[in-house]
Amino acid sequence: MSTGEEGHDNDTYAIKIADESYGWYKSHAIRSRRLHKGTESFLIATSAAIPVAALVAPGNSIVPGVLGAIVGIVSGLRAVFHWQENYLRYSAAREAVERERRLYYTRAKPYNDPVTRAQNLVASVSGIEQDEMKSWMQIAGQRPKPE
Repeated sequence: MSTGEEGHDNDTYAIKIADESYGWYKSHAIRSRRLHKGTESFLIATSAAIPVAALVAPGNSIVPGVLGAIVGIVSGLRAVFHWQENYLRYSAAREAVERERRLYYTRAKPYNDPVTRAQNLVASVSGIEQDEMKSWMQIAGQRPKPE
């Protein structure tokens, strides 16, 4: 095991970086999946309730109007927070980090050289994080096209 300038074990540091990255992507993928599925289910149920409310109380437009407003708000939140896209990106990043961890633990290429394995792991995980950030910036930078 090699020791860095600050006196910490490079192998321990490298796997800590990979483990923390994996954990972050895993927890955020789960949260994004739950938010995506929850809001989608809520939107389906609420949208279906609008005509039912109009049939149950034909002279009362308040309930269908409120339900319609709720659908509009939740749809807007979905567009702002990109839960589905986040779920897919975070899941892909999590699996990419997991691949690197497996290669590292089995000392497969490029982690078979004890001198460079820690540096290679940190570089790989950092590259995965950077690619995921670029994807997020593309999604966040998208603007709805005017009609």
